[in-house]
Amino acid sequence: MGEDRPYTELELRRIARQQRSPEFQSWLAREPEDLARLITLVPALAELDDPWTVPGLTAIEDAAMDRFPDPGPSATDEEMQYMALCARGIGHTYLRALGVGKWVWVQIYRENPIGPALEVPGDMFYTDPGESIRDIIFDRRRGWLAEQLRHLIDLSRQQSQIG
Repeated sequence: MGEDRPYTELELRRIARQQRSPEFQSWLAREPEDLARLITLVPALAELDDPWTVPGLTAIEDAAMDRFPDPGPSATDEEMQYMALCARGIGHTYLRALGVGKWVWVQIYRENPIGPALEVPGDMFYTDPGESIRDIIFDRRRGWLAEQLRHLIDLSRQQSQIG
């Protein structure tokens, strides 16, 4: 899962330590509150019988595109917090739909800070829901979240057939 090579033993130990970090444990513990807050910020989620489904992903996309009709090159702290909540909802939905995988605390690329990502069996790369919501906002990629979920489901199915 390294950028262009397998992780070394030292890197794997560092990543394992990151999973036990107080920052990550605190982030994991906040999930119920973060999801509840996202529902208040995206009222269309509250209208769904189950907001953590493909229609919920569509509601997140629509709300994000409405909130950022013409996004600039940098975001305010409030906008970053909103995108982080959307990413939390996206990741939660992906994990529920897949029934496998987990949140991990990693640095996906050297230029990025350590943060939450998904580790999904069968996928040799981490899935970054934060990048997914940025794709929606900046590239105006309506339908991208459902497409990404279908791809993850296909990978997971392939992995279960192999294993």
